[in-house]
Amino acid sequence: MAEKETIKVELPKPLAERFRRYAAEKYGLRRGALSAALADLIEKALGISTGEGVDAIVGLGLESGYRWEGEDLVEALRGAYAGRGRERGSRGALQEG
Repeated sequence: MAEKETIKVELPKPLAERFRRYAAEKYGLRRGALSAALADLIEKALGISTGEGVDAIVGLGLESGYRWEGEDLVEALRGAYAGRGRERGSRGALQEG
């Protein structure tokens, strides 16, 4: 777990209320939701990728350079990232190599 630091800021009340609603909708009403929401927004604003969450999983396909040709995408990515040695056969179907 990364080391944490406390940062105090002042926000206009309407903005703070909207942010609290946003955090509650996206992260729930659990402890740490505000911190998680703010950290995610700052990372997005700074273009920092943590390599976690759904965005990271989707990013695997986007960053792979893999060209999807109708085969099962989950299996195609699993083969590409698990090193199973799969190759495409006719019609883009994956075959064990």
